[in-house]
Amino acid sequence: MILALGIASIAAGCAATPPPAAATPNVAAAPVTAVSSGSAAASLAGLRIEVPCKGDKFGENTECHWDPALMVTDPKWKLKTEIVKTFSGAPGVVHDVTIRVRGVVEPKNFTGGTVEHEHFQVGGTPDVDHYNFYSLKVSDPPESYTVNRSDKKVGHFLFPIDYTVTVPIRGGATVTLGAYDDNDISIANHQKIVVPEIPPAPAPFDGQFFQLDVLAVAPKR
Repeated sequence: MILALGIASIAAGCAATPPPAAATPNVAAAPVTAVSSGSAAASLAGLRIEVPCKGDKFGENTECHWDPALMVTDPKWKLKTEIVKTFSGAPGVVHDVTIRVRGVVEPKNFTGGTVEHEHFQVGGTPDVDHYNFYSLKVSDPPESYTVNRSDKKVGHFLFPIDYTVTVPIRGGATVTLGAYDDNDISIANHQKIVVPEIPPAPAPFDGQFFQLDVLAVAPKR
């Protein structure tokens, strides 16, 4: 009897008007343009650049030539290594992207701009010298960031970086990680600095490197 009633109810439902509008929000709850924070973070995976020493050290072992395989033909740079990614956040939406910055780098001095962190420079003009600088560029909102800014005068020393910053990035923007040098000489890791938890730790990296890891992505409030 219960079965018969159920069949009758189904038949009545088939002849009835379409389901009430209240059911519609369940269907449209996730816009097709939505992108999860996980996939947005994944779109910026692999942001690591290495500038290894190659051959003998000199200058009392404080300097080295970086790997000549990195050399480019460019009127401004001898070293210009870039990694370009497209940020897959929700299109048109500006996101706060929280990034952990780690590495072993040489100092770079700047004129102008602002300092968000001891070594994180926003905008400004890098001083003209032979010291490398390592940057993050975002196409939208357009901005250039440098990760190895130093308030100390440049010299033959390296320092470890390990800090967290938040930068605004619009969904669909281009993100460029870059290393630049106008000669073929780099400061060697003669201090044997190790950054814990990332390769080649516990061994020191023979040269310089930096990497960015996305910790969180959220629509900007």
